[in-house]
Amino acid sequence: MYGEGRHRGVGPKGYVRSDDRIRELVCDDLMDDPWLDASRIEVAVKDGEVTLSGSVESRDAKRLAEDLAEHAGGVKHVQNNLRVEAAH
Repeated sequence: MYGEGRHRGVGPKGYVRSDDRIRELVCDDLMDDPWLDASRIEVAVKDGEVTLSGSVESRDAKRLAEDLAEHAGGVKHVQNNLRVEAAH
């Protein structure tokens, strides 16, 4: 009965995930990815829109951070303001 059915992710009518909860999910996903050093990334959420700022060490890391943020539940848009800089 439970599992990966066709209705997974469809919430109750009118349900909207809070900005705090979205931020928590995005931060958890960034932190849990083994290929991304998220220690210099800042995450802000307003009305379901995520803004990533700070720096990462490569263009691949910048794209990965954006992809991870986009896949968190409740995200409407991701503004990727990350800069690529060598690690300190």
